[in-house]
Amino acid sequence: MLLRSSFLIALCGPFIFTSCETSPVAGGGTYRVTAYKPHDPSKVVVKVSLSKENIYVMEGDRCLMAVACSVGIPSKPTPRGHFTIYRKEEDKRSGSYGFRVQGDRVVPAEAGSNIPGRYVGYPMGFWCEFAPAYGFHQGFVHPTPRTHGCIRLHGEAAP
Repeated sequence: MLLRSSFLIALCGPFIFTSCETSPVAGGGTYRVTAYKPHDPSKVVVKVSLSKENIYVMEGDRCLMAVACSVGIPSKPTPRGHFTIYRKEEDKRSGSYGFRVQGDRVVPAEAGSNIPGRYVGYPMGFWCEFAPAYGFHQGFVHPTPRTHGCIRLHGEAAP
């Protein structure tokens, strides 16, 4: 049975992992996430390689899931260290980065900017916060560092 791999579930809670398939990606192929059910969910950890821009969901030496991610740019790096997810939000929007709606126009803008219009934060679906204002979330995965410090996952890996 095909189920959507759940990165949130990989971080905590009951674990259900199977192979899955989604729509085509930029290169024309289909992005696939394969994940495996752990033998002991209490031994599952998530490791992030900032240099390789990959996430590894591990149970001891056994890799349950490996996916590409986007990490922070040099001026706004992703925090290093050991963290625990302490907050999750399925439909979060950024409180800092987004755009202003000015009638029929949409203008990129930070939340605190003096640009007129109604502020709307960029979507950060399936938010898993590991440090204040830093988290794993759904979004476009670029091949080079591109975020303001968060860890961005493909839509198939995040939900």
